[in-house]
Amino acid sequence: MQRATTRRGRTATALAVGTVVTGLLLTGCTAFGGDGSVPKPTRQASVDGGGGTPGPNATPGTEQASSDQAFPEGTVVAETEAVSKSGDTRIHVRVVADDRGTFEAEFSGYHTTEPQPMTVEFRRKAAYGDYWDNQAMGKTTWDVAGPVPTGVSLRTAGQHPDFLHDVVLVPAPSGNGVDAERPWVGSVLGLGTLDWKIPNPFPDMRVTVGKARPGAYGYVFDQDGEHYDGQHGTPTRYQVAHGDDQTTVAKRFGITVPELRWLNPTMQIGNDGWIYEDTVLDLDPAAR
Repeated sequence: MQRATTRRGRTATALAVGTVVTGLLLTGCTAFGGDGSVPKPTRQASVDGGGGTPGPNATPGTEQASSDQAFPEGTVVAETEAVSKSGDTRIHVRVVADDRGTFEAEFSGYHTTEPQPMTVEFRRKAAYGDYWDNQAMGKTTWDVAGPVPTGVSLRTAGQHPDFLHDVVLVPAPSGNGVDAERPWVGSVLGLGTLDWKIPNPFPDMRVTVGKARPGAYGYVFDQDGEHYDGQHGTPTRYQVAHGDDQTTVAKRFGITVPELRWLNPTMQIGNDGWIYEDTVLDLDPAAR
């Protein structure tokens, strides 16, 4: 009884934390927004479990959906032009299938009227002026003298990298560390949205909400960020409780573990099989 009372009492707090963290990690801090006043989290909490850790396949604790689906090598599955607001800096990007069942990005046509060290990377969501994103993948950097890379592997994004919606150009620090005259270093200069051609591997997936249980004792929230009561609204997010494991969480929502992993491609699992506590998981395929 004491556990139930404690959990009800912290519903509002959990919702507030999940909402704030979701906003920070999905949109990033802007370089001009005075992020020095934002307090640092005191424990690991992140949307989809990405936090400050490497990409999905970079550590044993990260889980992804697997699939037998394969594209012939060289098949173009996404393409875009990452362009600055002024149009003075741009690069053409396309994503093609490799010979391992994963993908790689190809770059061409880089042009700028202001040569400077530059990074191109893939993000789940981005906007002009966004600052560093520690969940970015497919990152590569070049100096003023070049050469500009012709491509980069997206293998860490797995067989379904279409959760990476945007490609960005980010001015990089100079080699000598003197950037006082470049206050825009680290913020998004160029942006392009990818139009993916990768089919949904689970078109018939339907999320249902079961009762809380050991191993899946977290809170469910609706589209308005309110605690889902099972009768009103649509379940869209789940906040992982201490001791939740991926198998039980998947069962609570009437889906398989591969479906849960596909919904949450950077979900991380500890050595004990638990999902990181306070991770906020997506339940809505449209929000992937």
